[in-house]
Amino acid sequence: MTMELNEQNNQILTKRERKELWRQEKAREKQVSQHSSVVKKWTKRLAMILVIAGAIGGLFWYGATRPTVPTSELLTVASDDWVKGNREGTITLVEYLDFECEACGAYYPVIKRLSEEYKDRVKFIVRYFPLPGHKNSMTSASAVEAAGKQGKYWEMHDIVFENQRDWGEKQAPDPKIFENYARQIGLDMDRYSKDIASQEVKDRIERDRETGQKLGITGTPTFFLNGEKIQNPRGYEDFKILLQEAINKNKQ
Repeated sequence: MTMELNEQNNQILTKRERKELWRQEKAREKQVSQHSSVVKKWTKRLAMILVIAGAIGGLFWYGATRPTVPTSELLTVASDDWVKGNREGTITLVEYLDFECEACGAYYPVIKRLSEEYKDRVKFIVRYFPLPGHKNSMTSASAVEAAGKQGKYWEMHDIVFENQRDWGEKQAPDPKIFENYARQIGLDMDRYSKDIASQEVKDRIERDRETGQKLGITGTPTFFLNGEKIQNPRGYEDFKILLQEAINKNKQ
């Protein structure tokens, strides 16, 4: 009788285990499906942005110009360039961006992920290229540069991009939005107010824009990998392949 009860308990336990395993498997399948859906949606959005940007890019920025200064000189890392990753790394990725640019916002999570994965081998450089048709492009760049003066460039860089949809469609400059971000990341607000209005910050942004124009940039984002302008990759995997190829080539 005792043996029969033990066998019955084992059978009940097995059924419970199977039911739990089935539940866990369904949960994993749902998670994979949701992740796949998000990736597909993001990839489709990025592809659409790239097509539209390619079609109208010449309408919202300057006409294409050929570099008037050697590219290597223009892309040399300056002492005040904002660099993420290994500043001494032999692989360099320079991005010219506009914080209000929707395509730049779409690339933001890609570049952030790559900069974390390749932080020991690649230096990621961000340069400003505010577009004249964007009402808050200069204000956002100034806010990020001002935050950099307090050692919080990347914190402001991230929060501005992550909240782009809240301010990117505004038809007039709205400095109060960026003041709020400054408070959120813990900046000294008196100093922030002085820095964002300073000629030094304006000149710093304008210097990047001028080098971009000399490089023949016509829109954003524009990427240079080891001094060579690259066709904007269609997503994380394509970008990773380019970086890995550059790393492998450097080893030869």
